[in-house]
Amino acid sequence: MNLTVLHQLTQEIIDAIGNKQPLLAKKRVDEAEQLLNQLTDFCNNNDELVELSKYQTLISLLQNKLK
Repeated sequence: MNLTVLHQLTQEIIDAIGNKQPLLAKKRVDEAEQLLNQLTDFCNNNDELVELSKYQTLISLLQNKLK
């Protein structure tokens, strides 16, 4: 499983929020959610699911920050 891209997207969301670029942040949130869904669908290890759930929670919190 490749968490590097997910980590990078999450960091870009945080940076965009910090730089007051809500449109970019929303775009990255959508991309991250799609990637999370794909990774979750093909995940076959409980440890990987736990790691993905951490990212899912963080991205949800960041998305709420944008509202």
